[in-house]
Amino acid sequence: MNRTPLLLMVLVTLLAAAGWLFSKEAIRELPPAAFIGSRFLLAALLLLPLAWLREPPPNRGQLIRAAGCGTLLGTSLLLWVTAISQSDALGSGAFIMSVATLMAPLAAWAAFKARPGRHYWLTLPLAIAGLLLLSSSTQWGVSLSLFWFLAAAATLGIQLAVHRHFAQSIPPTWLTCIQLAVTGLLGALLSLLTEQWPANISHGIWGWFAASVLIATTLRYWLLTHALSRMTTAHAALMMLLEPVWTLILSTLFYDEPLGGSKLAGAGLVLGALVLYQLPLLLRSTRLKPLER
Repeated sequence: MNRTPLLLMVLVTLLAAAGWLFSKEAIRELPPAAFIGSRFLLAALLLLPLAWLREPPPNRGQLIRAAGCGTLLGTSLLLWVTAISQSDALGSGAFIMSVATLMAPLAAWAAFKARPGRHYWLTLPLAIAGLLLLSSSTQWGVSLSLFWFLAAAATLGIQLAVHRHFAQSIPPTWLTCIQLAVTGLLGALLSLLTEQWPANISHGIWGWFAASVLIATTLRYWLLTHALSRMTTAHAALMMLLEPVWTLILSTLFYDEPLGGSKLAGAGLVLGALVLYQLPLLLRSTRLKPLER
């Protein structure tokens, strides 16, 4: 595997981390489910012309599978936006959500018989230790948002495994577009049933909303689908452990979230797990380059 999908995943994790900030600011005034619904429907509409021009339309079976994957994504994101609407600990929430990336290879193993490789099992304890250190200095207590985060993480772990599996056989832009549309429809339906829009919304909120649609949704999921179609679930899972690290850094910069020694050590362990897992592949790629010339 070449380095391009790895670099794409690094960018995806950075965009995902920025999405935490965009979303937190937007739902200060926008209803959470309505925010998810409108954000993802708009993102799907933006991608639709690109999918139509670049790729053949999916057949009925592909459409059904993509919609199922979108249902998982929509469920996870609605649980997630509920959690961040109730919590100010974005960094800790990101660490809990990162459990999804550790669950994804196991879900793929159970559902598709895609057993993780040896390097995954060797680096998994290191990554878990890093996540425990990263979250050790946060006082959660008995918080309902913690359980929302856990439920969102469990659903997202399954969705990542299914997404990667379907990305092998469904045109990537269509897969992304359909998933975003289904997620948007689920959010819009839930909002119609349970929420009311405020009478006035400040102009700044719409800027955060636009950033969520264009950067953290449309661009991010399009890049994610392309990366997943060219790498294993275990690779993607460990690369996505960068998301809580980026989120912690951004949360520290923008919200003054405390960054103690234990969190720094945890970030180092997570990055160490990524390097340890990817190093053999990078060395192998380097050795093959003279032959390719």
